[in-house]
Amino acid sequence: MARRKTRAEEKVERLTWFALVGIFAVLSLLPENTFPNYAVPLAGAIVLFLSGFYQYARRWRVSPITWVAASILLVAAGYGWRINPKIDLLPVSLLAFMIIIGFGVLTGET
Repeated sequence: MARRKTRAEEKVERLTWFALVGIFAVLSLLPENTFPNYAVPLAGAIVLFLSGFYQYARRWRVSPITWVAASILLVAAGYGWRINPKIDLLPVSLLAFMIIIGFGVLTGET
């Protein structure tokens, strides 16, 4: 039987999801070339890593999906920064954000 999450744990997860949606919304709705192409995946990776480390420090369970998605976003940001600055990373970021939120909603674990 899975353990029940505390309200604080659920709140941190919801804030993480809200931050991911907010990052995508704000940075994708701004005029083109306002931020570099790697800004969305980098911001998403930072949010996920901070959330993961915060939850881990409190001895809460952190889904491996969180660590994997954060790592993929960080690699994508590095690729967009150093190798191909012209690549549009919004679709990759959106997919990663959708996977994190969808997985969390379906399993109750992020």
